[in-house]
Amino acid sequence: MASIDFVAIPAAANYVTFDDLRLGRSSQEIVGRLLRFWDAKNIKKDGEFMGIVLLLLDEKNSVIHGFIPAVRASQYRQQLREGLIVKLTDFEVGRCTNLYKITDHPFVIRFLHGTTISDVSDVGRSIAKEKFMLRKLDHLQALANTNLELPDVVGHIRFVQGSNLRDASSTQRLVVRFQIDSSVTVSLSLWDDAAATFRAHLSSENKLSSVMLVTTVNPKLFGGNLFLNSTPATKFYFDPKIEAIQEFTKSLSIEAATPFGQAETSEGVQKKERLSIKELHDYLSQSKDQIQEAEFLCKATIVGVLQRNGWSYVSCAGCSRKLEKSGHALRCNKCVSPDVTGVVRYRVELAVHDGVDGATFVVFDTEMTKLTSKPAATLLLEGEGDEHNELPSCLKSLAGKEFIFQIKVTPFNFTPKHRTFTVSTMTPESTPQDFPQVNPPMPPPPPQQPDTTNMKEEWATNHNGNEGENKRKRAPE
Repeated sequence: MASIDFVAIPAAANYVTFDDLRLGRSSQEIVGRLLRFWDAKNIKKDGEFMGIVLLLLDEKNSVIHGFIPAVRASQYRQQLREGLIVKLTDFEVGRCTNLYKITDHPFVIRFLHGTTISDVSDVGRSIAKEKFMLRKLDHLQALANTNLELPDVVGHIRFVQGSNLRDASSTQRLVVRFQIDSSVTVSLSLWDDAAATFRAHLSSENKLSSVMLVTTVNPKLFGGNLFLNSTPATKFYFDPKIEAIQEFTKSLSIEAATPFGQAETSEGVQKKERLSIKELHDYLSQSKDQIQEAEFLCKATIVGVLQRNGWSYVSCAGCSRKLEKSGHALRCNKCVSPDVTGVVRYRVELAVHDGVDGATFVVFDTEMTKLTSKPAATLLLEGEGDEHNELPSCLKSLAGKEFIFQIKVTPFNFTPKHRTFTVSTMTPESTPQDFPQVNPPMPPPPPQQPDTTNMKEEWATNHNGNEGENKRKRAPE
């Protein structure tokens, strides 16, 4: 049983339970425990603050989520304390969206200008101290890649990998090997504030339990494997008195005090093994070393240059980040300076094939300048192609050529939607084999080689990705 507190509800109060709420604005009142709250941000707009999301639990053990818009956040923030039992009045009740649900309740509480929130303290009704939206393996697999829910999961920490493990200020990604079933261990990726919070737990003087309940994660399937990703709403619970932790510990016959391994990977892993493209894909889908950087060699033939994302971009002269359009001007989201100088740089997506499997290799400015002997800006000034459509002749001529590519694998390559590999260096193979070109078309290849005439379009559809992007779905508004 979950532990409970008692809260007085005056006999004359016009309160209703969460399940009895009516849609719209009215004089309804509710009483519930504030379980937790967090800031909602829009990652598509540089992390713009959107408001505060909160979870409330009532006497009927029903959980509902509320939302305080950004314009009213400062009005209520000082009154929010996790675990506090509160009364809300003069709010609006709306329907939840069908995506990224964080409760099983169909409604959401929206704070208005006149909404009031006050403490309730005298003895009366009972309200549990916690409740979680727990999902087990089968349910998590069904939810993966659907974005329907952000569930809570309980499991056993088997191993933790990351850099600066004892630095609670570090927000670099961590990977936790997390056993959620008797025979299933998944990778739980912790990002940003969630990563910093977990590091704080690791560096605490108190010994950390190996059985953990983690909230509001985003399940994904990649390469047939289940992955869990943290969100801004993710929190960690280690209390062995929590009912879900007790049940999990008993079901697996494990001790919560069982120590788990930790790997400090600040220096990364230096590997320069030669792998096939299939082995590269297998490494991403099967490797447990998903926090570590690694380098591999891969021999492949260039099928063609993909043009969906162009072959160059305008970058900030200071930090090399791509400049974004702001009206009729360009701005750097990192430097945030009114005086930004733009520099044209290469970013070339190559469709490559090794005779068995294919991939998209992305080559950036330094290596492409060495290869073409001309800066990207010079090609544009000479009228050699344009930024997005026509390819320069020196890029067209790459089709059919064979290279030894040094591939850098980073944590970005392990994200479920990622399909590209970054090239550190590329060296022409001394005895290139014949291989059909995509642009211009070539005659059909010999029977023992794959037909790659339409391969260029297939890569553009199935293997497209942008360098440096981290597409992590955040918590709902």
